[in-house]
Amino acid sequence: LASSDGTLELASSSVGIESLASGQMMQSYESLLALSWELYYTSSTQKVAQSIQQALGQLNSDFAHASGLKRDQYDALRCRFYQLASVVARDRQDRAQALEYATQAVEIAGRLNHAELLAAAYLRRARVYLGLQRYESAWQDAAAALPYADLARDPLKGKCLQMAGEALSYVAGADQGRQQQSLRYFEEAARLARKGDLTPDGSFVRTDLTSIAIEKAQALTMFGRHDEALAALGVARKHLQPGMTRWQLNLLLAEADAYYAQGDLESCCYVLTDALRIARALNLPTKEERIKRLYQQCQGKAPLHALRDLQQLLSRPA
Repeated sequence: LASSDGTLELASSSVGIESLASGQMMQSYESLLALSWELYYTSSTQKVAQSIQQALGQLNSDFAHASGLKRDQYDALRCRFYQLASVVARDRQDRAQALEYATQAVEIAGRLNHAELLAAAYLRRARVYLGLQRYESAWQDAAAALPYADLARDPLKGKCLQMAGEALSYVAGADQGRQQQSLRYFEEAARLARKGDLTPDGSFVRTDLTSIAIEKAQALTMFGRHDEALAALGVARKHLQPGMTRWQLNLLLAEADAYYAQGDLESCCYVLTDALRIARALNLPTKEERIKRLYQQCQGKAPLHALRDLQQLLSRPA
């Protein structure tokens, strides 16, 4: 149900559990999920964070009073909302809360023994672990998602393969076999992005060549294959779709990492300046934190004229 500010309000639960499981309330949950994930990709979920928490609270209450198939139906929605709430918490740098929500989603999906919910829940908890720099845990979750991803539809399957490539790249080290396996996961994901059936599957993941190429470039940068990394970023930029603001920011951050690894600190600083403008426009403190870390690494090394705009922007309140 639309509210005056354009967000969604849930219908009152006073009409009773029996009618909610298949009626207006369930549609309002689905609509809020769709709106929130669209905002995630194009701007920021913070503007609907309160609605998401309201939905979770109501779902938890309805779940507690339901039984049988309706209880499972509410549980499945709880799983999807906990995944969404985890992303919202992650974006505002509340990593402990993000992990708690993500773990709730994994536990619910396991209880329901639902392949697509399990794949999506493991996928999103792996992302939280990456943010916590718990790379082995991220790889364990990414690997755990793969058997369920094989049973899932192409969008979710492709995203799980992409996450496997990314998570494995962080633990591969100098192991050539692991490095090659990481890159194979990216290639499998790219094949699905090019030739798979990408009809939305309810997981709200987006398997696309841009995000795959960005993550592959970051892996190649870690592997010391800098020219290949920049080539992958060229592919990402070629396929970047209008309105995919978060992908644009991720692309800039990957470019900055690649330039820094190559020793081109001047280009790194210019790209970071563009990235910081987007991160602040989207109110994404986790991304700004990453920009600040790389800026600090550039200080004392990069030309002063390249650092100037970035320094001035960082000195202003967010």
